[in-house]
Amino acid sequence: MWSTYVQGLAALLTQLAAWLDGSYGLAIVVVALLVRLAMLPLTLKSAEQGWLRQQQLAALKPRLARLHEQHANDAAAQARATQALYRDHGITTGFSSGLLAALVQAPLGAGIYAAIRQGVAGAGSFLWIPRLARPDTWLALLVAGLSLAAMLLNPAMSDQTRTLLHWLPVLVSFFMVWHVAAGLGLYWAGSSGVGLLQMEMLRRRVRPRIG
Repeated sequence: MWSTYVQGLAALLTQLAAWLDGSYGLAIVVVALLVRLAMLPLTLKSAEQGWLRQQQLAALKPRLARLHEQHANDAAAQARATQALYRDHGITTGFSSGLLAALVQAPLGAGIYAAIRQGVAGAGSFLWIPRLARPDTWLALLVAGLSLAAMLLNPAMSDQTRTLLHWLPVLVSFFMVWHVAAGLGLYWAGSSGVGLLQMEMLRRRVRPRIG
């Protein structure tokens, strides 16, 4: 079943490339944009929920600290009191739209990546990239730049929280794209571009609630 699914996606990419004057690289970018834009309502909602939950937890931090002191010797009582506090303020800890988005994106993304790996072997060049089957340093830098821009636009990240840990995804994206076929990097770049759009939309949504 999985191989049939991947072959179907590979055939779709090949057909799309034929419609785009034989440009397999452009076909990859178009698929990446279409997939992420289709998922945008769900992922944007998930990001907004995550931001709201962060604000709620920040407001409850003093009360959580007091609960920790009151139940320092009883972990079970502390857990119950914490859950009760969360319920009183509408903070959910179960299945969320973020998990739903991940469950939807995971098989789709894995299938497209597998299909691209099959197709780039015979693919040629795209823009400045001489061979889509080989890694490209400039593409890796582009993806890292998009990841950095999205991080800086993230309203949930203040200047104080921009630690080395938050820079890690930027470094990971660079080294990952630097070591994979440029065709896969193009998909990552297209997806990151929509991720940047998502962060800007999130900023506009939450701006009235800040300050």
